[in-house]
Amino acid sequence: MNFDTLFVNPAGRTSRAEFIGALVTLLAALAFYYFLVPGRNSQWVQLVLLFPAVVLHARRLHDMGRAAWPLLVPAALIVAMAWLYLFVPGAEAKGIVRVTAIIVSAGFIVWGLIGKGEAAANRFGK
Repeated sequence: MNFDTLFVNPAGRTSRAEFIGALVTLLAALAFYYFLVPGRNSQWVQLVLLFPAVVLHARRLHDMGRAAWPLLVPAALIVAMAWLYLFVPGAEAKGIVRVTAIIVSAGFIVWGLIGKGEAAANRFGK
């Protein structure tokens, strides 16, 4: 698979093996910006990386025969966390939203890692 297929086009399916490789790449990019790039640029890039993460997870859910609508929950939590960190620096809810976003996102990552893909073609493709 190529970059466009894994990170840009949500239509179709991604197997577990392809998901793991793409996830490692995405997490490495996220870690680079989180730990090595200071300031707001890092925060904006991390927010931009949300799109390829959602696309990758949507394709993995499609491989398991499921719709991608549940991904709205972790995406909304991450956007809320980013909003609080970027525009409301003194917000008291930052910690709660951050922990909730991390837990829910980690749950989706684990689901993608352990979920069994459908061997036969499904409504999302082959």
